[in-house]
Parts: sequence; C-alpha cells; structure tokens
Amino acid sequence: MGDKSSVREIKMSVAYVREAKGMAEFMLRLEFRGPGDTIEAAASRAQNKYGTPASVLLRMRNRVVNDMLLSNFMAIATGYIKATERVEKAYAHEKSLAVNPTILRLANIVAGEESET
Repeated sequence: MGDKSSVREIKMSVAYVREAKGMAEFMLRLEFRGPGDTIEAAASRAQNKYGTPASVLLRMRNRVVNDMLLSNFMAIATGYIKATERVEKAYAHEKSLAVNPTILRLANIVAGEESET
C-alpha cells in the first residue's frame, strides 16, 4: 500500500501550494484597478512589476492546483516579497506626509507599530 512518508510529503506540498495561491491572489488584488479592468491585464502588470509570470498567477487563480514546480513557487514568493516591499514603501511615504500627530498615532496603531510617545 502506501507509506506514511509519502502522505506527509503530499500534505506539505498542498500547504505550500495554498500559501502560493494566497501570495498570487495578493499580487493580483494589488494590481487590479476595478471595474473595466481584467484579471489578465492585472496579471500582465504584475509580471512587469514583480517578475512573476502572468501564466503562473492566472493558473493559481483559475485552477485547483495540487502541486507545482519549485521554480514557480520561488517566482511567486519573490514577486510577493517585491509587492510587500512596495506596499511598505508607500505606507512609509504616506506616514511621512502626515502632519497631525493624532493621525500619525492612529496610523501606527493600525500598522501594529509601537507608539513613540
């Protein structure tokens, strides 16, 4: 029959695929511009900005994926890191524009940072 080590490997790969699916959805949501835009166009923009192939992003969104190549996972993970860095940089820029200390404290609370008071 089957041994338990193969069952464990299958469960681990499913967990990684689920994690990659979440990262791909995050990048697509970040690039999707709303009504009038298409997911394919958002995937193309994500490919240009983050280097993750649009075909991989669309595959993760449109199909039930049970396994994937490590190269595809790494492309998604690398793109996700770039996307989160971009979001953090935009947050830091907006935070630097905040003049009102109350708004700044509220932004720190929302971001989960410690207040500097």
